[in-house]
Amino acid sequence: MKNLGRIVSFIFLIILFISCKPSQQIIVKATEEIPYFTFYTLDQQRFTKDSFDSERVKLILYFNSECDHCQKQARWLKKGIQENQAAFKKLEIIFISFEEMSMIKGYRDKYQFTQNNITFLQDSRLTFADKFGVGSFPSILIYTKEGKLIKKFEGETKVEDFLPFITK
Repeated sequence: MKNLGRIVSFIFLIILFISCKPSQQIIVKATEEIPYFTFYTLDQQRFTKDSFDSERVKLILYFNSECDHCQKQARWLKKGIQENQAAFKKLEIIFISFEEMSMIKGYRDKYQFTQNNITFLQDSRLTFADKFGVGSFPSILIYTKEGKLIKKFEGETKVEDFLPFITK
């Protein structure tokens, strides 16, 4: 009887694994290029896939202002921007969070991310993680000028680890 229970459990796990696989493939496929979305800037303006600057490589950073790892990521990024100004000036940098606008603004102001090529967005419908296929804070996605995925990093990522992907 014990063996029968184990066999049934094993079969159930196999079926569960197989049924999850197509959705994972959809997520991977979706992140190969920037998906369609609508988020809002800090001045409540709509920002969509078509709002990106078509002349710049895109660095998207998904964050939460209260996350210690995201705060460390911000410090590393701030220092990286200062030390590699030429490389970062060529980028369009997008910070995205699902938090309240005041929290997002506080994060921006704390780390003084006020450069013209940096935009902060609010994901009020909590769709970013699913649409872009990320599961942790912070996450960095780097896309070509045309919106094709170059590289995805999840968790704390030192600037020197992603710098080669933005300077190609």
